Amino acid sequence: MNLMNISKYAFIVAALSAFAGSGYADSLYLYSSAAETMNDSGSATVNIPKNPLWADALPGSSWVSFLESGDPNAPGYISPANGTIVNFTDTFFICGTPVDGFLSVLADDSASITLNGVVLVAEANQIGNSYATCSDGAIGCLTATAGNVNLNGHLLKGLNTLTFSVAQRAGSSYGLDYTGTVNFSAAPEPGTLALLGLPLVVLGLIRRKRSA
Repeated sequence: MNLMNISKYAFIVAALSAFAGSGYADSLYLYSSAAETMNDSGSATVNIPKNPLWADALPGSSWVSFLESGDPNAPGYISPANGTIVNFTDTFFICGTPVDGFLSVLADDSASITLNGVVLVAEANQIGNSYATCSDGAIGCLTATAGNVNLNGHLLKGLNTLTFSVAQRAGSSYGLDYTGTVNFSAAPEPGTLALLGLPLVVLGLIRRKRSA
């Protein structure tokens, strides 16, 4: 191997080492669904057909509930009693250092949002609330009343728990819909770092052979 090839090889090794030091960016996606969203009602989370007055489910998600509480005309429809509050949770693991995160939320009648024990959005105030099309304020079920929430500063490296406390206040339909994105930086696995170190060993052996 001539000196030019060795120089090229050394450049590649240096680039790989820089990659190993800086880590890489990655993302995870959050979305409401029967499979991804748990709840504390004692009944399984189910995907539900939306009430005709609601906004369509956010991209990649489904309207969910703990019973068939969406479209009043759908088979098996049940309206939860006023005062019902069910906590829906999405637990996720960040394999690296959180960079930023964003969440969009729809709910009927309204909902509060908590991330790792910190309340990010409170339920709409009940005083003076006519609950016209879900809720008069905070998070509702229309595009205009969607909750757009910044998760920055509250995400943890490792396990995270996102909680939606969905309240029934004015009868009729009940449900939750959300999507979100979390971005983070992650270091390569130890095995990857070991592989990146192999070229350095090989380059050292080549140089020793040339010296001999």
